[in-house]
Amino acid sequence: MADQNVPQNVENEQDPGANTQMFRAFVNEGQTEAATEPKVNGRMLAIVGGAVLLIAIIAAIAVL
Repeated sequence: MADQNVPQNVENEQDPGANTQMFRAFVNEGQTEAATEPKVNGRMLAIVGGAVLLIAIIAAIAVL
């Protein structure tokens, strides 16, 4: 009864971390996802921020 929790055929199981091809596929998969450019980048935020600042300055001058 005590032997029921012992896994059978432990020697026949393969370790996917030990497979070089699987490891390389895992690494390459992470690189392709990181290579995609975000939809909103810093340049776009700077342009929008500059436009908002310019409109605010023009509105402040028009009020005076």
